[in-house]
Amino acid sequence: MTVARGQAVVIGGGFAGLLAARALSDSMRTVTVLERAPWFEPRQRRHGAPQAHHPHGLLERGAAALEALFPGFRAEIRARGAAEFDFGQATRILFPAGWAPAVPVGVQHLACSRTLMEDVLRTRVNALAQVELADGVAEGLLWSGNRVVGVRDRQGRSFAADLVVDASGRTSRLPQWLVQAGLPPPPAKCVFAGLSYVTRAYEGSFDPGWHMSAEVTYAPSVRQGGLVQRVEGNRVLVTLIGADGVRPPHDKKGFIRYASMLSTPHLREAIGTCTPVGGPYRYGGLDNRWNGFHKVRHWPEGLIALGDAVAALNPIYGHGLTVSALEALALRTMLARRPAPGFAHHFQRTAADVIRVPWLLATLSDAAWRHDLQPPSTRLANWALRQVLGRVPENPDLYRRVVLVQNLLAHPLTLTIPLRPRAASSTAIPGHTRSH
Repeated sequence: MTVARGQAVVIGGGFAGLLAARALSDSMRTVTVLERAPWFEPRQRRHGAPQAHHPHGLLERGAAALEALFPGFRAEIRARGAAEFDFGQATRILFPAGWAPAVPVGVQHLACSRTLMEDVLRTRVNALAQVELADGVAEGLLWSGNRVVGVRDRQGRSFAADLVVDASGRTSRLPQWLVQAGLPPPPAKCVFAGLSYVTRAYEGSFDPGWHMSAEVTYAPSVRQGGLVQRVEGNRVLVTLIGADGVRPPHDKKGFIRYASMLSTPHLREAIGTCTPVGGPYRYGGLDNRWNGFHKVRHWPEGLIALGDAVAALNPIYGHGLTVSALEALALRTMLARRPAPGFAHHFQRTAADVIRVPWLLATLSDAAWRHDLQPPSTRLANWALRQVLGRVPENPDLYRRVVLVQNLLAHPLTLTIPLRPRAASSTAIPGHTRSH
């Protein structure tokens, strides 16, 4: 049976699952999205999504992919309060060598809460005639020979499918399900980051002239950082970051004390200007993990995976949402070609192609937390990256290239092109002095 025009089941109703449902809706007769948490009311956080409390941003390439899947998405989310801005002009990034130049770079960034983004997407997906949203926890796969033919849930219900899509995120049980079916475990790559977030929401009229500011952690020595982001509803998200196992405090006094220890003044300004809304929320245990499904021989028909179920990246680099969007767009394109036998394995190889550069960008930096365990080639590449980032404050052209690479709009090798002559610049942000 051809995959197209049949039934599909998506495991997980978060960001990746909603995008998968949209991609499937053009080719499948019915699409059932199975979500473990009860479907949330509009403008409410989805239960079971701890990352919803923390800042999110959508890279320009990811926003373009969403626009292709959901025409008018950018205009709609801006109308509901999201901010879209030039990343270089409206962000303030403090590297160990100094502030990045506050100059236009021609790369747009979309900032809003995770709740708003998922609410817009869920409303769009829920309006699709082919899609049904169902409450349930996937407990295992249904098999017919070496083909997956559906999903069973914890309540004992069976959902028949011509195609099952695992979009269940970092907690995916797909590797175990494959082993239970007699397949070899997928090879997994793991790169330590030891990242923890603690975020507290604030409310107030806070307009410092930028939308986002961050003091970055920096392997192998800078383990403390922070981020402040303005989002819709006159709210400001203040986030403490700890890397290499550092755990920022999530009590109220400790939160303020940690923020005051950072070099950037921007977190302290937001805390001093705005009123807290609720308490701090922690999200931790965030490393890089890539399940090598594309390397599994005799990959079963009728089964694919995407999003964090395939590769969960250190979220500090901001690639996760964009990777999911690019994978969903690729899925829609592949389904439109009337897929033949081998479609599922072909998709996993395509997803691996999407993941390779984001994985390189995340793990090249994070590998330095355990540099003694890395081969000489990785240590050399990490040293070269540190040299590049050390020159960013005095080189607007180099900073623009870094932003293009980080936004997946240019290959990392563009960072090796000789620089233009250095322009006179200052590493200080106007109106602020760097505090220690």
